[in-house]
Amino acid sequence: MGTKRIGHARIRALINENNNQMSIQRLRYVDGTATRTLTTTDSGRAVLVGSAAAGLAADTIFTLPGAGDGLYFKFVYVGGAADAQDFQISTGSDTNFLIGGAVQHDPDNGGDDTVVYHPNLSSNSRVNFLTPDSGTVVEVWCDGTNWYFAGTLISATDAGVTFADQ
Repeated sequence: MGTKRIGHARIRALINENNNQMSIQRLRYVDGTATRTLTTTDSGRAVLVGSAAAGLAADTIFTLPGAGDGLYFKFVYVGGAADAQDFQISTGSDTNFLIGGAVQHDPDNGGDDTVVYHPNLSSNSRVNFLTPDSGTVVEVWCDGTNWYFAGTLISATDAGVTFADQ
């Protein structure tokens, strides 16, 4: 086996191609410090919930866009401590109800350690996460009709996940 010399121009081209590929993989995010309606353009981005140092300023509602096949959102609580406020994910319509579930881990000594919650699978189109803390993550996918979700809530609030219709 011999050696092959590569010119400076080819090396630059390879470096530029590598940089372009790396920038494509950069995760984009949506600010989740206040109530907002998400758009289809936001799909695939992480929603940083409570990203202000103090967390959420008030109870916050994230309304998903109209149902569309392949839409995806990841909600990540990134506040600096356990929050005193709650956040809600809403599909905007009972027709496009939630399917899936969330697990809560209660870190205080007086609460239930782990509880799993499920919607009614027929009309619950809102899910509330009460007083989230670091480690709270919820992922939501749409099949064009319904919204599927799986999540983990870290919260010292007993019964920290609740469901409702519109």
